[in-house]
Order: sequence, then C-alpha cells, then structure tokens
Amino acid sequence: MIKLTYKLFTPLICLLLLFPIMRENISSFIFILLCLNTVIYKILLKDNKFFEAKTLLLTIPFWILFITSLFSSNYKVSLLHVNHGLLFLMIPIIFSLIPSEFFVLKKLNLYFLVLKNVCLLITIIYVISFLINIPFWRFNFMDGYVFREYIYNYFKFFVIHPSYYTAILILVSAHSFDLVLKEKQYWQLIYVFSFLIITFLLLTKLNMILMVITLVFMVLFRSYLKLKQKLLLSFCSLSFIVLLVMFIPGIKNRFSETYYSFNSKPEALAYDSTNIRKAIYDCSIQISKENLVIGVGFENLQLSLNDCYKSNYDSSFYQNHNYMTHNYYLYILLSAGIIGFMFYLIYLINLIKICIKSNLFLFRVLIINALIICFIEDYFYRQFGLLYFSLMAMIFIKHYEARIIYKSKN
Repeated sequence: MIKLTYKLFTPLICLLLLFPIMRENISSFIFILLCLNTVIYKILLKDNKFFEAKTLLLTIPFWILFITSLFSSNYKVSLLHVNHGLLFLMIPIIFSLIPSEFFVLKKLNLYFLVLKNVCLLITIIYVISFLINIPFWRFNFMDGYVFREYIYNYFKFFVIHPSYYTAILILVSAHSFDLVLKEKQYWQLIYVFSFLIITFLLLTKLNMILMVITLVFMVLFRSYLKLKQKLLLSFCSLSFIVLLVMFIPGIKNRFSETYYSFNSKPEALAYDSTNIRKAIYDCSIQISKENLVIGVGFENLQLSLNDCYKSNYDSSFYQNHNYMTHNYYLYILLSAGIIGFMFYLIYLINLIKICIKSNLFLFRVLIINALIICFIEDYFYRQFGLLYFSLMAMIFIKHYEARIIYKSKN
C-alpha cells in the first residue's frame, strides 16, 4: 500500500496541472485526492513529522481572510471569500509534506511538459472552434476583435478566462525558450510561437507586454549569443512588435483605447475596459481612505464599491456585472484594512526572499509577473489564478529544497 501511495504522487500532480482545461470542481476533486494520498502515505510511513513552522508564512493570506471574516456581519458572504482563499492554506501545507524527490529537475521538466501541452491543446481548440463557428466573411485575423469577441463571449468549452490563460503562457513560454537558448532544443519554438500568437490574438494587453519583455530579456541575459547578435535579435523583435501595434487594427485599437479612455469617465453606455478600471481604482482609493485601519470587511466590499459607482458615475456599467477592485492589493486593503495589508506584505516579502535564494529564473518570472498582474486583476480571488500561482510557487520551492538536500548528501 505504501508503494502505491508513493507512486501516485507523480500522476496526481500531473493531473492537477491539467487545471486550465478543467472546471474548478474537477480540479478541486483532484487536489482532494492528492491531499488524501499524502495523508495516507504519511500514516503508512509512520512519519509523525508535520509541516515546519516556516510553512505557515506561506499561508498568511488565508489567515487574513479567515480572521477578518470572524468579525463579519454577514458570514454567508464572508465564507465565500474565505473559500476563495482556501488554497492559500492547503497547497503550501500539502506540498510541504510530499517527498522532495518528486521535485527534482527531471520531475520539474515533466510537470512543465504537462502544463505546456494542455496550454497548447487549448490554443489549438480555440483556433479550430473559431474557424468552424465564425462565417468566412467575418474571418480576419488582422482584426483581432473578431477572434477575441468569439473567445470571450461565445466559446464555452473552457471556463478559464483568457487573461488567466495568457498569464500561464508567459511562464511556459519562458521554460520552452530557455531550453532553446541553453540546450538548443529548437523544437520548443513550437510552443513559444504558438503561445505568442494566441496571446496577441486574444489581445490581453498586459500579458502581451509581459510576454515580449520576458522573451527579449532572455535573449539579452539568458542566451550564449554574442553581444551584437543579442542586440540585433532584440532590436528586430521589438521593431516587429512595434509594427504590429502600429499597423494591425485590433492590436492598435486595444492600446489606443488605454490612451484615449483613461481620463474619460464612464457615462451612460460610453464605457470600456480602460475607463471602467479607472473608475474602479478611483472608488477603491476613496473607500480605502475612509476605512483605512480595519477596512470595510470582505462581506461589504462589493456593496461599498457599487454605492461608490452609483454616487460618482452616471452610467450603468456596474449594474449587470459585479466589478470588484481588479487589484488584489486593494482587495486586501479595502477589506482587511492597513493591518491586514501589512501582513499580506510580509507574505510577499517572504516569498520574494525564497525566490531570490533559490536562484531559479522561472521562479522569478512567476513572481514578477504575478506581482504585476495583481495591479490590474483580483488575480488570487479566482481559483484559476490562485491555483496556478500557489501550485507553481510550491513546485519551485520544493525543487529548491530538493537541490539543497542533494547537495548536502554529496
């Protein structure tokens, strides 16, 4: 029995990494199986050691949600927020109990291969579904809005939001491109180009920028090319991207919207993703100033935001859709106040310290991208964002620990 539970760790982790193509309840079920397998393995092994105290630092966001909700005036709503943050508690604890040999370099590459292939499958299905369902007369990849509109509004097979999907693509593209630069595995360029193209087709502005910056950075600082070659390749790549932004209508319009709409308030039906986000940000700052110490509570957050939208904007943008902070830092600050926010900073600082010590390039890509995305998304509120980040962070941390154990034995 103990051999069976030991052998199940790898397939269960691989199954969990299929989460981009799964519904949330299925991913949760697989994680529960991993939890049960871990507990049974520890019991059969007669290992009484529990997780180390330092692991608790990786669970701080959950305790912010939980403790703040203890003082709630509406436990039904508060528990919903606690439930959204439960993976902050469970993933660090469970992964800290899994043997380190399941996170050696060979396993790490296997996990990335699984994640890359499921992301590639999504890309292929996106394109095939689009070609099958969109009339030929509307087919125009130069105008990315048709493709974007179809995926955002009509494609229902996968529930993962394109912004979360393309955030994952940055990390897996970096892994593939690193294999190209370091080990000359040129076939990995299939992943890089596929993920770059689908990111631009989905017109996710920030992730387009982060993807390009990451790849150019890797050319400059991760490749063995000569300096002139690095500069030439980087210049050509950036020039090509600039030309895309300038001359392809869909991409150009997405960036033009940011420039022209940023200072215009939502009014009547005249609103878009840019001025809505600006309105959300302004209301979030206003609410945080009025409730700086203890916050409004997670149960009152949406109501407070909606009241602010109603008072300040003559527009119905918020009536058919609940717009939260679209900024995870403000989500914590508004709900838990400055005290909760300070504890959240402790969590981030601890995570950054571990990342720096590990000296893992891909871990740094994960952390930097997530920290940036959290400025424009409630990134860890949705399961896809939290599961992806916590899962990959713990895989990197366990890989770092596995390297330390290997060095100590040798």
